[in-house]
Amino acid sequence: MKNIVACIDGSKLTLATCEASAWVAQKVTAPLTLLHVLDRTTRPVVSELSGQIGLGSQEALLNELVELDELRSKVALKHGKQLLADAEELAQVRGVNDIYKLQRHGSLLETLTDLEESLRLLVIGKSGEDHSSTNTIGSQLESVIRTIKAHTLVVSETFEVPSSYMIAFDGSATSDKLIEKAIKTPLLVGLECHLVMINSSGDKSEAFQQAALQLHEAGIMVTERVLTGHVDDALLEYQQQQQLGMIVMGAYGHSKLRQYFVGSNTTQVLIKSTVPLLLIR
Repeated sequence: MKNIVACIDGSKLTLATCEASAWVAQKVTAPLTLLHVLDRTTRPVVSELSGQIGLGSQEALLNELVELDELRSKVALKHGKQLLADAEELAQVRGVNDIYKLQRHGSLLETLTDLEESLRLLVIGKSGEDHSSTNTIGSQLESVIRTIKAHTLVVSETFEVPSSYMIAFDGSATSDKLIEKAIKTPLLVGLECHLVMINSSGDKSEAFQQAALQLHEAGIMVTERVLTGHVDDALLEYQQQQQLGMIVMGAYGHSKLRQYFVGSNTTQVLIKSTVPLLLIR
């Protein structure tokens, strides 16, 4: 069975990541893998100039640095194990029983690529340990979203179980797949649905009407809205006005809306949003 994988790193978004992943695991009835990745540590290298231009003490100094580096690695390993134990305990309290803990050395992207065949949905904080400010996103997040083919839930500093969601529909040729997959995603079952499109004319396109019909025929009650204005501002303003608990959209594509999520606008939405963003593949 494919797993829900939660990326745990000790940043201030770790609690929200744990809460969100426990909710997801229960909602879709899947095992939960708690993942902690330790980046490879760059070891100091003794200079070839040592002893030739009065730098004879460099080797001893670098040996001390190596010892400190090894100690730091041991502490980081121990800290990671404790993080995983705490995350497991929280998930159990939330009612999740099928839990695995995994600690790896290397890069996060390489690790997730290795796990991809067994990955059903990825839960990750929008900023990591090295980017603790909520005014930025983690340096690895965009590359992970671009590369990993599973659905990804990006969480902010706090997590509340959503009772509603907004599908950001762009009317492109590939957006039908977004609707089809949203209908099939157990994570969205039972939640209030808002179908939203940004259109400068303010009119419902044929593609939008067809998407709404698909959702209705699947038994989903849908609130339909066509908005005007800048994509990020319009989407987030509507989400806040309606107090919707989650934003749902396709991961990447060639349409104007999805291109906007690839560049600086991706950063803007992730920075500004206080609710989870579910990127559907």
